[in-house]
Amino acid sequence: MYEGLASYFLPEGVLEYFEVTDFATQRTLDKDVLYTTELHIYLDERDNRTPEMKGSVSDGFGEESCLLDYPARDKKAVLHIRRRRWTMLDGTTRSVDLGKEFELKHKGTRYAKDFALFLKRANGL
Repeated sequence: MYEGLASYFLPEGVLEYFEVTDFATQRTLDKDVLYTTELHIYLDERDNRTPEMKGSVSDGFGEESCLLDYPARDKKAVLHIRRRRWTMLDGTTRSVDLGKEFELKHKGTRYAKDFALFLKRANGL
């Protein structure tokens, strides 16, 4: 529903693995910040099961993770991400390994990968 417009704001590749379920804006309570409004984008993982997961059953979603992304139109951008859980035929629960082809979060941060790398370069790191 929102994906055409969201494709301009989200990190590349996100819409292959996640669907936008909602968005909202919210004023921040802190007056001493650069951005006084936040854009919250809610993403749920698509059915990304691999062939070896055939027969698995959806077990809902795991706990939501929040990532900070590039500001959009003078609004701090927060991505709310929910990963799917799958119950395997042997009764174990797991998520799809998105692997190296898709890294949304930069290691050791709460930032989207591209945004974290931009900040590192901007600060000469």
